[in-house]
Amino acid sequence: MQKNPRLSSMIDHLLRQSKRYKSVHLAAGTLISFDDQQIHAQWNESPLAQTTLTIRRVPAQQQCMVCFEKYQPARVEVSCPQCGSVGAKIIAGEEFYFESIEEENA
Repeated sequence: MQKNPRLSSMIDHLLRQSKRYKSVHLAAGTLISFDDQQIHAQWNESPLAQTTLTIRRVPAQQQCMVCFEKYQPARVEVSCPQCGSVGAKIIAGEEFYFESIEEENA
């Protein structure tokens, strides 16, 4: 299984804190190359496997660089639905961060 290096780094960060966690909520954009199953598999192979992981998917959003229309693309490379241009800026969908972390009570 291919491991997500960003998730590996995030897991390592939590482990260095010397705390016990009840749950972790992760935001992951739809444009990242790892799906929920791969993220959960990597999480479950880590020392944090007993910590509940919840993933919220952030939908992709792009903005046309010609007419500035904002839209949600059906796939990664798509033309603007307003003007047909192919130059777009990614506004959302590449996120990968902890939204919240709940520690266990000592």
